[in-house]
Amino acid sequence: MLLFLFGLVVCFELSTAAPAAGSCMCLSTSGVHYRSAAGTHSHVYGSLNSGECYKFNGGVLTKDGYTWYELQDVHGHHRVWVASNYLKTSTSSHCSGSGSGSSSGSHSFATGPVSQQCLECICKQESGCKPIGCHWDVNSDSCGYFQIKEGYWNDCGSPGTSWKSCANDLHCSSLCVQNYMRRYAAHYKCSLNCQGYAREHNGGPNGCHHSSTLGYWAGVKSHSGCGNLH
Repeated sequence: MLLFLFGLVVCFELSTAAPAAGSCMCLSTSGVHYRSAAGTHSHVYGSLNSGECYKFNGGVLTKDGYTWYELQDVHGHHRVWVASNYLKTSTSSHCSGSGSGSSSGSHSFATGPVSQQCLECICKQESGCKPIGCHWDVNSDSCGYFQIKEGYWNDCGSPGTSWKSCANDLHCSSLCVQNYMRRYAAHYKCSLNCQGYAREHNGGPNGCHHSSTLGYWAGVKSHSGCGNLH
């Protein structure tokens, strides 16, 4: 900002106040690195995607031309640093539970059209809700918590740093499922409930209409706490 004072030009920088500690901060773009410390030369833990939300821990540092905010509980890391120009303040509901999902059972998933309970039950059906790696299934590998195939990962927007690393990260893999359902469920006129989402997850974009996915849906409902799903 420039001020003219007695014929002199006075230049100073307007500072933007940091949000209050505990505020919910969401990513405004994808592919943003989260780091072990403030600064562009610090260790990169991984990348975050647009729509992911985390609580601001209150730490603020200026380094390497950026203002860095300290976020808490990000993909298994208690404290991380992210350049503030890629963050925006959001409502606290987007940061309920840990990470950017609300708790369901013992897990926390990305938010979206699929409910937390439904994701929990699909996760149990696919892997016991554990990062079990890749297994050969129907002519290609299926990987991670939701046994995601590479084509599915491409269709969901390719979140994270790679297909297999995303599949074995609970938040990234559940974000992939949410994105997949946003893309295909309504387009293929699937029922926008857990049955529709589960059968589409199992059978592909039009899988909710295939009779071959009914057995998968029965398996999802057979898990503890899942019998009341529709």
